[in-house]
Amino acid sequence: MRLNHNALAFTASNNLNTINNNLTKSMERLSSGYKINKSSDAPASKAIAQRMQAQIRGLDRAVDNSNDGISLIQTAEGALDEAHSVLERMRELAVKAANDTLDETDRDAIQAEIEQLQDELDRISDTTEFNGRKLLNGELNKKGYTDNDSLSIVEIGGDIEPGDYGIKVNSNGTQAKTNINVVPDGSVITREQAGIVSINGLEINISEGMTGTEVNERIRDAAGKVGVDVDMTTGEVSTVEYGLNQYIKMDASSDELKGLLGVDGTEYNGTDASVDFGTDGGKRVGFSDTATITADGNRITVTDKNGFKMVYDVDPESGPVDNINVKVLSAGPMVLQIGNNEGQTFNVNINKTTAEALEINHINVYTHAYAIDAVDKIDAAVAKISGIRSSLGAYQNRLDHTINNLDTANENLTSAISRVQDTDMAEEITEYTLQNVLSQSALQMLTKSNARPEGLLQLFQR
Repeated sequence: MRLNHNALAFTASNNLNTINNNLTKSMERLSSGYKINKSSDAPASKAIAQRMQAQIRGLDRAVDNSNDGISLIQTAEGALDEAHSVLERMRELAVKAANDTLDETDRDAIQAEIEQLQDELDRISDTTEFNGRKLLNGELNKKGYTDNDSLSIVEIGGDIEPGDYGIKVNSNGTQAKTNINVVPDGSVITREQAGIVSINGLEINISEGMTGTEVNERIRDAAGKVGVDVDMTTGEVSTVEYGLNQYIKMDASSDELKGLLGVDGTEYNGTDASVDFGTDGGKRVGFSDTATITADGNRITVTDKNGFKMVYDVDPESGPVDNINVKVLSAGPMVLQIGNNEGQTFNVNINKTTAEALEINHINVYTHAYAIDAVDKIDAAVAKISGIRSSLGAYQNRLDHTINNLDTANENLTSAISRVQDTDMAEEITEYTLQNVLSQSALQMLTKSNARPEGLLQLFQR
């Protein structure tokens, strides 16, 4: 037996320290609920858990972003629903105006309401916004620019790839034009000259005794109602709009009135722009061989398969321009971050919905023919709004599926990080109980090992 070095006590003490350390770790895991509380517990697992936690938080924000996107789409959808109602009312008025039981005063009232509804369409387009972002004024349409002022971009479809596209303008569209005789201000209409003047089907009564000034004013005002400008200084008559479907037809009920005004019932038409695809080495620039190009007045529309559509306006004052380059950018559509990693985005593209963009800003209902034409144009505008709403509905459905997918990924990732990081309470309680019993046992053994040297005193008592 040795006195100076109690090896058994050291052994018991070391075992007690080890057990106490294990007991401390077990208590830490039970109290925190995590089996990894510091990097030294499991360096690799700690790194994995932190990376997973970052992914989970990113998924949570992606879900929020997707829900914000749905809210934005619902805001735009609500505004377009009202725009649809406006168009339905305009169509109702146009159908009513097509009935020839109405006189000019009745049609004046109908036209006034239509113009107010056009202004309301513009207001809806300009003021509909979500969190300060305009939704229907074209800001969320894909952007681009041209290298020549003769051509301006009206619309670029959301699915069109960024890049260079070539357009060639052979000639711009023109207005329908003619001339009439301006009645001298001091002259007075005779009985023989009295009668009816027709401007594109809109009839004007010219009465005996009317002055030249009155006649000129009535002709000018009536022409303005059917989209025709009359310069009472030069006698030049022209349509407001451009294109082959624009016409001027002026006639009178008597030869004397025809001679006074210089009209004979001849119809004069405008022309559409002549356009083609720009080429480089005989190959179309940007556009595929299946793309088609058409012109209505000075508005150019290029369409292709899979919903490809680009719309431009030609400057009516321009001449022929060869190979205008249109640069389509990736900017414009609203980008929603619907994932927690780079590139996991979703673009929302919404076209402009003003009366001009819908091509109903110049409609009038002053004759049966114009009212029926207005119905056709309003139907086309309804189809455009319906197409936009259809796209918004598809966006929302896609975002709904995106959210479901994100929730599933979040659930699975949370389950994975739980397996890595969370304490198995049943297992840990068993471990804690074991270490607690071992601690008490080690403490008892340390006490007994410290008491053994006292046995040496008995040797001195003998």
